[in-house]
Amino acid sequence: MARRFALKDFAYAHRGLWTKDGLPENSLGSFRAAAEAGLGIEFDLRLSADGEVMVFHDPDLHRMTGTAGVLETLPATDLRSHRLKGGDEPLPSFEDLLSIWPHHLPMLAEMKIDGSTDPAAFARKVGQRLLDWPGLAAAMSFSHVAVRALPEGLMRGQLIAQSSEYGEAYFDAFAKAAMADGIDYLAVHYTDAARAAAMLDGLDMPFVVWTVNTEADLAALKPYKPAVIFEHFSPALALSAIAP
Repeated sequence: MARRFALKDFAYAHRGLWTKDGLPENSLGSFRAAAEAGLGIEFDLRLSADGEVMVFHDPDLHRMTGTAGVLETLPATDLRSHRLKGGDEPLPSFEDLLSIWPHHLPMLAEMKIDGSTDPAAFARKVGQRLLDWPGLAAAMSFSHVAVRALPEGLMRGQLIAQSSEYGEAYFDAFAKAAMADGIDYLAVHYTDAARAAAMLDGLDMPFVVWTVNTEADLAALKPYKPAVIFEHFSPALALSAIAP
């Protein structure tokens, strides 16, 4: 069974430890680099046409592969034939990632819910696979239906869209509903750190912020003590933020 862990004890590389001119995002190379740096990872999951869970962010293949196609319309064998831009790696499956990821470092699996994806069925599929895996793992989604469908025993996180786009009332209502569902943590945009910290004050519930990409933003978050999903600055800086 996937083991629970203290969210704030780790820093998390957003889509792996990728760089604009090096390892591609959501690639096995970027995940290996994160593990070598002692980081946890955040990554994205989507479902292929034949029901295999793939690691990829966008619904469309073009940005990351340079080829046309919608991921959910293609079988896994076809998807593996596409190479990620910036390297010579194929588009990885969830099983590919699980086969290389060390059990002592955590993974935050974001389930992407759009197109024809059934949120509850997808969550059950991802959640069951994680329950069968012996490492540190949690799953999360912007879809409250998906989060609610995750199996008992697995760490569940609720992603909430930023209040600057959807409004403070939306943010507060969504967060309160998720908390009432018994989630384990909130995942919010870093600009909502103060709001999340105030909402969780006095409660035994952590939150993680996404996606921090400057040293100044990391420093500004310090009073709120979130876990941090980051990209484009050094792992040492990210790890220093969780030092006692």
